[in-house]
Amino acid sequence: MSVERLETYRILNLTPFFNNDGISSDADRRDGNFNGAGATYPEEDLPASRSLLECEGVVFQFPDKGDGLDNNIALEGQRIPVPQGVYDCLYLLGASDGNNLEDTVRFIFADGSQEETFMGLSGWGKRHSLRYGERAAVQCSGYHFPSRHVYTDRVGVDYGIWMQRAPIRAARPTVAIVLPDNPGMHVFAMTLHRACQEGR
Repeated sequence: MSVERLETYRILNLTPFFNNDGISSDADRRDGNFNGAGATYPEEDLPASRSLLECEGVVFQFPDKGDGLDNNIALEGQRIPVPQGVYDCLYLLGASDGNNLEDTVRFIFADGSQEETFMGLSGWGKRHSLRYGERAAVQCSGYHFPSRHVYTDRVGVDYGIWMQRAPIRAARPTVAIVLPDNPGMHVFAMTLHRACQEGR
């Protein structure tokens, strides 16, 4: 991965805001609860903890997958501070824990002004019918459930984590992102794209 590409993106540290454990290993499928019913992403199908993940040229840092650790944000209106800069797009890795969900994300600018942008996230089992133009960043062989019942033992091939984008139209320095209050939507990683005019 080139230095120039890394410099184009601002990877955000979301660890302080993680409030959900959505990943479990084959050895302990009871660790975590992504969807409220005990189901989780299989650790074995996911990128390495804290590794850089690239999807269509966008660079993210994948969270720590360790047992007992929160690794995603269930969206509850969190305000995420960002290094002040002029950005033109927010990219995120996420999915909804059931049905497709829609909401808005709010950008806060240094001058106190704000901008809202639509954001939709398809359900985590919808790889073949992503509704909101997402890209499949991570594809899984299925999902984990505490029970090893035949119908929930890593069945299906549609499960995954999607890359979504939210454009920032105002060419003003951004200082914070306010996520929607919609806990069925989950985010594992976020990256901002630097606007080309920054630094001129």
